[in-house]
Amino acid sequence: MQLPAFFGRRRAINLLPRDSFESSQMGIVLSWLLSFGKWAVIITQLIVMGAFLWRFSLDRELTDLKKSIAKNVAVIKSYEQIERDFVLTQKRLATAKTVIAQQKAITEELSTLASVTPLDVWYEKLTITPTSTTLAAYSRSLPGFSQFLSAIQRDTRYNSVSVARIQDGGVQNAQMQFEVSMGRASVEKKK
Repeated sequence: MQLPAFFGRRRAINLLPRDSFESSQMGIVLSWLLSFGKWAVIITQLIVMGAFLWRFSLDRELTDLKKSIAKNVAVIKSYEQIERDFVLTQKRLATAKTVIAQQKAITEELSTLASVTPLDVWYEKLTITPTSTTLAAYSRSLPGFSQFLSAIQRDTRYNSVSVARIQDGGVQNAQMQFEVSMGRASVEKKK
């Protein structure tokens, strides 16, 4: 029993007469290449159209990225002044720490000199450097000068004491005028 044509049975109607070339090997290969070529062109066109449509989405992403970069650059530039101020403040703090450390050393040196200086010795000129202290001073009496000199020689903070000049007289009833240079012991020697 044969099914009617509308149930999936097809009949091929070919009104052209068959040529012997179609049934030859070359004809079969050529027929196959034409069928394959037709599908290859269709698939290639689909790939090209997909790439063309994908390009629009890539262009949109590129535009969004450029806008995002421009926005982030603006944010970074807005913090530029704050960063400059921060760096400047850090430099000022470093300088302040150095100055404070030097002031502390000077204060300690002045405190030491005040503790070893007798009442009848006073200073005219005082120079304090990180490695030494030089002073020009007056003394009302020889025992005051002697007491001052022996006190600074006993002090372990000074590794060398040298008297540069001693002179009779001076201002404000001074019996003698003198200059003393004291080299400070290094940090390693203090410990």
